[in-house]
Amino acid sequence: MTLVVKRVSEAKLRELRAEAARRGITLSKAVEEAIDLWLTLSRRSRLDEEEAANNKEYERLRSSGELDRARGRYVVIAGGRLLGYFDTLEGASRAIAESGARKALVFRPGVDDREADLEWAGGSMRRLSA
Repeated sequence: MTLVVKRVSEAKLRELRAEAARRGITLSKAVEEAIDLWLTLSRRSRLDEEEAANNKEYERLRSSGELDRARGRYVVIAGGRLLGYFDTLEGASRAIAESGARKALVFRPGVDDREADLEWAGGSMRRLSA
């Protein structure tokens, strides 16, 4: 595919060409690598924001005492909001999948009371057949 990019700084383009030459790759390969890196950093930033929002909602629920009524049930926080209380891990997993969240906090008050990393990647909760 041909791509035309206008108004790129000559200095940056010169530096990019020089770095590509030092690495022994083409300019197009260097641009592809730059795009990949930029997209990766953007995704990571969004995940970090989602994680922070989940943690903030957890702290709000914990400090309000709202988690007391969910003792022993699975609590799911995703997308920075409480998705609900669930009796089974399968129900919690289904709620995460339906929400489209990329990260979620899943824990059971009264069972998971230790201070631990409770953050799960949303896709890691798929049920596997034996």
